[in-house]
Amino acid sequence: MKHITLACADRYVVKPFYADGKPLFTDPFRWGMTLKKAGSMRFRWDETNEARDGLLKEIVSKRSDFQENVRYEIVPLELIHSKTVYAVSSAGDVYGLQGDGILTANALLMPVLTAADCMPIFFYERERGVFGVVHSGWKGTGIVTEAIAVMRETYGADVKYLSVALGPHIRSCCYVVDEERASYFKKNFCDDCVREYEADENGYAHTESGYTGKSCGRLLGTETLLQSTGKTKRYRLSLEKANLSLLEAAGIRDENIAVCDDCTGCDERFGSFRRETGGDVQKPFTVQAAFCGRIR
Repeated sequence: MKHITLACADRYVVKPFYADGKPLFTDPFRWGMTLKKAGSMRFRWDETNEARDGLLKEIVSKRSDFQENVRYEIVPLELIHSKTVYAVSSAGDVYGLQGDGILTANALLMPVLTAADCMPIFFYERERGVFGVVHSGWKGTGIVTEAIAVMRETYGADVKYLSVALGPHIRSCCYVVDEERASYFKKNFCDDCVREYEADENGYAHTESGYTGKSCGRLLGTETLLQSTGKTKRYRLSLEKANLSLLEAAGIRDENIAVCDDCTGCDERFGSFRRETGGDVQKPFTVQAAFCGRIR
């Protein structure tokens, strides 16, 4: 498994997939995300977002094989925090639909979802050219299993050739939940994806990040979210560990997995629901676009 960070100050970043522990730099299929600097990439079928549309078209235009007379399609989806995954051959296949995952074998497409604290997960099956992205928040954890099943059933994908990247998301340093949610994750995923948490009076954690060595995370929004339900016993939740346990169960090879160690809660280069709103669902926050395809 390869741990990476998105060391980039631009509006978006593009990264290679990994296979056998090495980056696939010569392969045209990659994954990427916008940063907060690009503005909010919020998407709804009944709304317009000119900044989003312009940036995604710019990203498509930088394909290594870009040709003016070829019709490339951006494939968006309105999210609902589900485990619904679509296999598509054109953008029209999901027009007006809701769900949380897009897969395709059409190299002219660029699937695009959004994320702000939830985990974007990117897929690329090298033998059959199947690629895509899913949105995995706490409600949708388990969508990776559904995505892999769709790849197998629809495209005959072989997990031996499947590369997976876990994108930036709110990590356990900043993601604190109540006992009910912690119990749900322990029961359905793995024991070590949750652990009991205590913070000081300012809401700061005192443990260290396992990969950066930095003291991580003001838990903005945590007090608001838990006090509103009257629950005070708190736990750290690791979406990374929960999803890695599912990938292991599906037979994904460890050396074909890349994990982004950037935390949307800690790192202000990213939009974050918890950091920007303090848990108030009425407040606006910055949403990133997560995309995949023949990009650079």
